[in-house]
Amino acid sequence: MSKTFAMAVKLARSCAFCLLILLFVPGAKPAQAREPDGEFAIPAVLRLPDALRLFREHGLDLILAEAAVEGARGDTLLASAAPNPSFSGGLGRSFACSGPGCSDLAWSFGVSDGSSVFDSISGKRSLRMNAANLAFEVARKGEADAKRTLEGMLRQAYLQAVSARQALATQKEAQETLSRVADLNRARYQHGSISEVEVLKVETEKLTADQQVERSEQDLATAKAQLAFLLGARGRLPVFEVDPELPGYVVPPVLQGASVDSLLDVARTQRPDLAGAKLNRERAEASVRSNMRLRFPDIELSAGVSGQGSYASAINPPTYSFGVSLTPPIFNRFQGEIVKAKADLTAQKTQLAKTEAQVLNDVQTAFTQFRSARSRVERAERELLEHAKKTRDLVQLQYQKGAASLLEYLDAQRILISTKLDYESDLSDYWQAVVLIGQAVGVELSP
Repeated sequence: MSKTFAMAVKLARSCAFCLLILLFVPGAKPAQAREPDGEFAIPAVLRLPDALRLFREHGLDLILAEAAVEGARGDTLLASAAPNPSFSGGLGRSFACSGPGCSDLAWSFGVSDGSSVFDSISGKRSLRMNAANLAFEVARKGEADAKRTLEGMLRQAYLQAVSARQALATQKEAQETLSRVADLNRARYQHGSISEVEVLKVETEKLTADQQVERSEQDLATAKAQLAFLLGARGRLPVFEVDPELPGYVVPPVLQGASVDSLLDVARTQRPDLAGAKLNRERAEASVRSNMRLRFPDIELSAGVSGQGSYASAINPPTYSFGVSLTPPIFNRFQGEIVKAKADLTAQKTQLAKTEAQVLNDVQTAFTQFRSARSRVERAERELLEHAKKTRDLVQLQYQKGAASLLEYLDAQRILISTKLDYESDLSDYWQAVVLIGQAVGVELSP
């Protein structure tokens, strides 16, 4: 009996050792999503390429999109995993053992596949993996679309900051000009050459210019704060500057001779959200097939051996058993899963149609803004700026010689400043429209 007991204990130890190896041998270490960094330095003079680099390294929204991709990758690993096998074993004592060679030690050992064999044979596992892989590709397209959208927002925010700085410089130029005129008029007033009314008019214009400078400073600070937020900066707003002027007017080669139809052709092949919507429809179709396959019954295979005493005993030979267990869908026929999957398929088909309509609207809107801004900028460079500056210079000369009134000079100066500000605004609108077209078609178009 002691010999038989020792053999049983040895068998149990061997099985336990195998289980420990299976449980504690490390598998492949899963990749982890990138986490947000702490504080980081923004250059004292921030250029657009630097802003894009910092955004790709620290942008919080982009990190969220990357985390969604990692979550979808985890779903693919989950879908590809086969059910774990189960092991069972036991030791007991028989109270009805008598006679020579009889042992009162009873033992048993069994293993079950957890339906893993039929999970693959029935196609359930492959269908799950197909749906999960499609969802993973959808998440990757979502990350690319987030990058497309967010980088477009970053470019626009940078252009707004540059436009605000340029507008501030124009307002300061007007402020300095009116300050010089005010000093000149005060001196002329002291000599009795002009009346106090003319001095007050100039000082009023100068105070108005001071107000505009403060508003422009506020606009610049707001634009820089929005830009820093998109970069992922936290804590106090860092001190930095952007380019002093907007890029000069030029038509990118891609947009020379472009039309709505030609841009739509590019968008249909380059927009990641459109590709993601198509993949999402395929994912929903695969999910319907996977949920319908759930009605195939789960079949579990098992095998076992049991005995009493030693294997070598002729009196108590071991007993081998093989079993099959079936879980038929009698009460739960998975109607809820199937209905939900079909509803998701309908939603994804609708979403695809909506995305296609959105692409068309984005391209048409961006191209309309581009043509309008392009026309305004060309008109301003061709005529408006030159006429306003020439008019101001002539009236200024006449005013210095006494041939024009102060009111005429102030009016000409006001028109020049307004024309310059409008041109700078139109130029900003033009480059933002270029960025919008790139965003609408899924192609990078930078100033």
